Amino acid sequence: MIKILIYETNSYWIENLKLLPYEVDFCFSEEEVYEKTYKNKYDFYIFDFSGYSILKELKQSKDKTISIFLSEFEDFNSQKKAYKIADDFFKKSSTYIEEIKIKIEYYIKKIYNLSKIIKYKNIYFHYNSNVIYKNKQKIELTALEKELLILFFKNKNRYLNKDELLELLSITNGSLKVKITNLRKIGFEIENKREIGYILKD
Repeated sequence: MIKILIYETNSYWIENLKLLPYEVDFCFSEEEVYEKTYKNKYDFYIFDFSGYSILKELKQSKDKTISIFLSEFEDFNSQKKAYKIADDFFKKSSTYIEEIKIKIEYYIKKIYNLSKIIKYKNIYFHYNSNVIYKNKQKIELTALEKELLILFFKNKNRYLNKDELLELLSITNGSLKVKITNLRKIGFEIENKREIGYILKD
């Protein structure tokens, strides 16, 4: 699951940032930032612009975490200063949460690329592990469930014949049904058409 550290002291904006669909830690002081960054590894930092000096110090210590500044102002000098140490800058507004989500998804694709992390609705599938994250909850897949899921992603928009799946996975028909049921329970919409096969729907 994508993990984000947020430095913000305004309660109104904190409530807005809680809407981000990721694992989020909030900090309200400089000491909290240093403590959490020492103990944890984060994928993103989102800092109110008042935390400029804190982020600057983190960057000077060779911290390469992707960083985003938020500000209630959008003047040129602030943006110019922000981009010297951060990767992005957003003006706080009624729509900025959606803008941040779009930008984070962009960075996820750019850095991890889809061969490593696949997003399906509100589910993140870590291709190189047996781990799935859904609504901040970690779910472990069995080796066969992972193999089956990879087959569905590799053959999106195509029905996979039952016999084809049984041969590829070297399992029984009963075991296949159990694995598909488990994936459906997680949230994967797998459709079955009699005499045709299974397909993972968008």
